[in-house]
Amino acid sequence: MAATDVVMPVSLPTNVGTRETLDLGYPVLNLQKLEDPKVSIHACAQKYGSQAIRSIFEKLEERSATSVFEEINLSDNIIGDEGAKFLKEGLSGNGKLKRLLLPRTQIRSQGFQSIGSLVGNSPSLEMVVLSGNLGDAAGVDGEFKTGLSKSKSLKSLCLAACRLGNEGVATLCDGPLKTHPSLGHLSLNYNRLENAVCESIVKMLAVNQTLEYLELCGNSIGPEGAEELVKGLTANKGKLRRLGLGQNEIRLRGAKALSTHFMSPQGKTLEFLDLRHNRVTFPGVNEIRKMLKKPLDDDDHNKGWMINIDERQLMLNAF
Repeated sequence: MAATDVVMPVSLPTNVGTRETLDLGYPVLNLQKLEDPKVSIHACAQKYGSQAIRSIFEKLEERSATSVFEEINLSDNIIGDEGAKFLKEGLSGNGKLKRLLLPRTQIRSQGFQSIGSLVGNSPSLEMVVLSGNLGDAAGVDGEFKTGLSKSKSLKSLCLAACRLGNEGVATLCDGPLKTHPSLGHLSLNYNRLENAVCESIVKMLAVNQTLEYLELCGNSIGPEGAEELVKGLTANKGKLRRLGLGQNEIRLRGAKALSTHFMSPQGKTLEFLDLRHNRVTFPGVNEIRKMLKKPLDDDDHNKGWMINIDERQLMLNAF
């Protein structure tokens, strides 16, 4: 079958009062349509809404067909909680779906519950992106937490800028993240996290067997939190390979603790550590670089933010 062949053309409503033809027999459904340089993100957001999502599954039902989508990209479309509900109802139990991209779709706490249920009932789902939706702590409790616990296939979960706070992340760390059998990447960037949440993260890292990349950038974790995370990395015994802590408040004290771990025998398996934009100060950077034996004034290959230790990378700057 040629790539341009149309398998199941259907007419769907848009929020601007028009109808568009989409192919529901193609394995990728991409409604983030920005091909025309004159099309803005705002225009994209206004085009498809929850009724378009409902129509997709109604059209499939009319044809006695099931979804063949392996990837659904609804990025920047305002589908809201109602659209999330239609996704749950239309896709639960689907064995083909692998990637579900829903950033900035105005899903709130109730919509998170629907997506959590879908995650738990999608046996092939590997990637879910919910970043930029204000789920709050309530959104990742209940059905979301239960669905994540049921999932056996999920490899990457992006929850950046979801306003989860300490409470929401603790809910995940104290529950499904401890024993998830396949999750390798977790993004918790920009979630208003503080030192208090590090205790839950440490307990999760101590028993988690699969997580390799943890993103905690853009939060308010301070020196005490950074030192607590070192305990978690030590207890983790090298399973975590990449850690992002840029744009926090760990300062020199926290950066030294993490850099010391990075160079220790227990930290040798850590391949990437991002400590940029943590107010380490220029004298602090000099101090850490000397400790790493990579001084600024005697290292022609590490003049910038990236410090190379063999094939490993530590990112560090003054401000």
